[in-house]
Amino acid sequence: MTTLDRRYEILFVYECQDCNPNGDPLDENRPRTDPETGQATITDVRIKRTVRDWFLRREPNVAQRLQDGLEILIRDTAKPDGFLAESKDRAEQFLDWATKDKKRSEKRQALESAVLDGCIDARLFGVTLPLGKEETALQLTGPVQFAAFNRSLHRVVPTLVQQTAAYAGNAKVHQKSFAERWLVPYALIAAHAVVNEMAARTTRMTDADLEWLLQALWKGTANLNTHSKMGHNPLLLLIASYQPGYRLGALTNRLSLTDRTGSDAALRSTADFALDVSSLLAAFQDYKALIDLRVCQDSRLRCKAGAYSGSFLELAEQISLPITAFEY
Repeated sequence: MTTLDRRYEILFVYECQDCNPNGDPLDENRPRTDPETGQATITDVRIKRTVRDWFLRREPNVAQRLQDGLEILIRDTAKPDGFLAESKDRAEQFLDWATKDKKRSEKRQALESAVLDGCIDARLFGVTLPLGKEETALQLTGPVQFAAFNRSLHRVVPTLVQQTAAYAGNAKVHQKSFAERWLVPYALIAAHAVVNEMAARTTRMTDADLEWLLQALWKGTANLNTHSKMGHNPLLLLIASYQPGYRLGALTNRLSLTDRTGSDAALRSTADFALDVSSLLAAFQDYKALIDLRVCQDSRLRCKAGAYSGSFLELAEQISLPITAFEY
């Protein structure tokens, strides 16, 4: 399969209800927020973790993932002594597998090929692996780069919730202790990524890898079912393709909320607002390097452009943008 020959941008809008979109472990795991605007902030690391975890759940068998080229490089693995592996240990695992009967001078290239052939996250997001004190690390920049902080389109109000724990707090009490956790009643998150066709040549990212990424974003978000993440739902996934070297940029900044039924703190579902896509559609209409758009949308999300309401597909077709729909 050939590598990408276009530049892409991804816009991913999803909701978080009664959960913790991205806790800060250095701040009591409070939901990350911008202290000035009150917006929820989601790191690129959190989004990439969602993608990686979906591949691990989809196929639990490591050997099969490697054979399919869908193994995950950045994941928890154990050393023979049972302790959690470090990055250098993960490199050794691939070196042992990929460089048997290879000369020392051939090992670096063999490791790079093994990692890129076997691990989709390396092809998407790049890789940094130490090779020992006498050699420089294997370092490749990934073609898929999410914004460092992806924001909610409104102010959020994190809430501390107390609940009864499963067990007693110590050995000398007759009742269960209390547990605390932080959550956000509601947040509409807009995430943005750029897929660079030049970097794709280095990591060998293909069109098929892009399709896997889109599926992992949508399905991975829909299947976040841990205690702190239950309540995530994908709403809109938009992929714009451009001529090589071009991109519109600032996609999330061209979105806003309209037709609100109350204040930011009172938002609880998609029934409480519409997503204003007027500026985004106008920008696409004026951008000559745009080739086409693809969109996947939950029917619960209502979009609006000027006086018109409907799906993003319907609003884009009204102004003759080149757009097609897809589903998961």
